Amino acid sequence: MGINEVAAHAGVSAATVSNVLNRPERVAEGTRRRVEGAIAELDYVRNSSGSNLRSGRSDSIGLVVHDVTNPFFTEVARGVQDAAADEGRAVVLLNSDEQAAWQSRSLRLLAEQRAAGAVVMPIDDDMADLLWLRKRDTPWVVLDRGDVGEDLGCSVTVDNHAGGLAAGRHLIGLGHDRVTFVSGPLGIEQCARRLDGLRAACEEGGLDPDRAVRVVEAAQLNPRSGEQAVEEILAGGPRRRPQAAFCANDQLALGVLKGLGERGLRVPGDLSVVGYDDVDVAGLVHPGLTTVAQPKYELGRAAMRLLHSELADADHRHQRLRFEPELVVRGSTAPATTHPTL
Repeated sequence: MGINEVAAHAGVSAATVSNVLNRPERVAEGTRRRVEGAIAELDYVRNSSGSNLRSGRSDSIGLVVHDVTNPFFTEVARGVQDAAADEGRAVVLLNSDEQAAWQSRSLRLLAEQRAAGAVVMPIDDDMADLLWLRKRDTPWVVLDRGDVGEDLGCSVTVDNHAGGLAAGRHLIGLGHDRVTFVSGPLGIEQCARRLDGLRAACEEGGLDPDRAVRVVEAAQLNPRSGEQAVEEILAGGPRRRPQAAFCANDQLALGVLKGLGERGLRVPGDLSVVGYDDVDVAGLVHPGLTTVAQPKYELGRAAMRLLHSELADADHRHQRLRFEPELVVRGSTAPATTHPTL
């Protein structure tokens, strides 16, 4: 079934049906309703490939994230998808797996498929791939990065320094003066900024951050890496054990909880643990995970709204939006207990 059958059923021209589908504001309300009724009665599904060929662009939006298995990105993706659907666009989800080669491949694929635009969470501060994409007239919005200049593109982020500061203040307020920061690769801006916030909290609390904070840099931001990091967290035996672990995301923290439990250590009795993101499972484990919440869904919606603005508005100006995180205290943190130190 094609547009001509819809036109005949509605008693209008094919051009009028095309206007209803593509420029409804040009069609009188009564005519538009008649055409929409015919579309519904005939169960007509438009074929957008022709208009895509004429415009040189598809209606799809690429969403490139670090790890599709991380529930943080699931919520972000829902926000992007819902905002895209409001504008009649579909979202293609791509996984960089925290690898530069996969990120480059994903962005090249979007250019080859003539995607309308992209929402991208870069794996590091190298902007070469994104600049390459913009040279091919594919607009983008950077997600969860706060250091992108407005002359380059839009960005949406959460204040990662403030999140690290909040976690640090919480632990120091509980009397913890030896904290291990379990990070992903520190080339990832979010990890580095959360560590900066933790160190700032130490200075604010009268502690020397070089003595109070130890960093364990995991290979990836997933539970397996967190579980593997426990060996290094506990290196040196009970006399050198930290009082708390602050993890760069909840995925790492869940792995740390598992690794500590397997070694007979109690959380928070022997070690307090803090995560970051507040994914759903953080409130379901026992003890519940103290964490720093990010507005995940709102991040995705905001990023897509900025991208739509650039696609639809010739006078669009790039913006940087920043949300504030919020500490969520649960059962995985408690006042410090005294461990003998060297």
